[in-house]
Amino acid sequence: MAMLIGAGLSMAEPSKLPSAWELAQSAKAKYTAQWGGTRPPLPDDIDKQADYFFARNELQTIYLSTLIDKHAFAARPNEGHDTIADLMLSKAVQAVVTTNVDELIEHAGHTIYGQIESAIDGISIAAFSPETVPLLKIHGCRRIDWLNTIWCTGQLPFNPVKDRVTTGATWIQNKFVNRDILIIGYWTDWDYLNSVVDSALNAVNPSRVIVVNSADAATFPEKAKSLYDLGTRATNGFYHVQVSGTEFLAGLRRMFSQRFIRIVLQSGKEDFEDQRGTPPNAAWLEPATADNVSLWLMRRDLLGCRPNAPAESSTPPTEPLLGLTLLELQAAGATAEGPCWRLNGSLIRVLRTPNQLLHKAEAMYDGDLAPVVASDFVVAVGAQSTALPPSIARGGGTASIARTSGSTWLSYGDAKAEFGL
Repeated sequence: MAMLIGAGLSMAEPSKLPSAWELAQSAKAKYTAQWGGTRPPLPDDIDKQADYFFARNELQTIYLSTLIDKHAFAARPNEGHDTIADLMLSKAVQAVVTTNVDELIEHAGHTIYGQIESAIDGISIAAFSPETVPLLKIHGCRRIDWLNTIWCTGQLPFNPVKDRVTTGATWIQNKFVNRDILIIGYWTDWDYLNSVVDSALNAVNPSRVIVVNSADAATFPEKAKSLYDLGTRATNGFYHVQVSGTEFLAGLRRMFSQRFIRIVLQSGKEDFEDQRGTPPNAAWLEPATADNVSLWLMRRDLLGCRPNAPAESSTPPTEPLLGLTLLELQAAGATAEGPCWRLNGSLIRVLRTPNQLLHKAEAMYDGDLAPVVASDFVVAVGAQSTALPPSIARGGGTASIARTSGSTWLSYGDAKAEFGL
């Protein structure tokens, strides 16, 4: 799947980046205060404002440097940004293109311990590692070459914008061909961007197109003709989902995480039945309802992500013991609580630690969570129990064990004895 993200996504709470109209009115007020009647009145539309300064060779020196607020594109990422970053780092999508100049997707990646790789042209992005899911910022980037971001159609025939758009369009055509394409937040008042998007999408023949926007479906063909035409070329369907982009993306992330956890649970079903002579309760095979952060944390634990490392796979490892552990905990009466499990008053974290010594796994995760929020127990599935402590500070011949996490670590065998699994 590939994604096309528009400016509407960053206008949702809590990001609330300004619309093109708001930026234009702010620029006009500054312009009027600075020049008054000594210059012609500035138009209301942002593309006409930018065209005016571009024609005077002042787009960079005046408009972008003094009239556009340098802080206008700084904000907190919203759930939509979080979802896109998570899907990119997990490799659940293959490519993302955005018309936004902000860095909120990149910042969202940082909050989940990952680096989102972005570029503004097809040449740079093609040089990324094959393992990287890239973010192409076809309008430009606040961090990368800010003074040559695209603000008006007058810039398109001239370099460096011309070459950027050309190489970006070629890259999009190669990446988007025969893919499902999800389009979020495109309908905005940045009308001049239609030319940029048109040049990139005209030659794309997608498999399926899903447009997410709460506007009336009748408006779509008129307001975003290039995207409507793209949908009509889809071989497996064209869908318009009338909800907000952030709402849709939050739901998509939830379903993605639940599918991941469901696969883990199902992987332990056969072994559970072999050991007990009866299949597990059907409800135990379904992931519990939880918020996206909790589900993300559980995914990381089931992948065995190290502290401060992102979840980098869209599918869990094929290790039935992991699923069996979760089913056995539920059979003993455990219920999901956030990313952990609650059993007889104790909070239990289940963590994948394949082919590791238990004391070394504990040392690796020492301090991963503050004691006040740490679980009572950590079941390290795949680790081998030893008599060695995680860390020993030797002084004056006396050994002391440092346990800053406050959790008791157990192997799978230890957990069966501790909880009567």
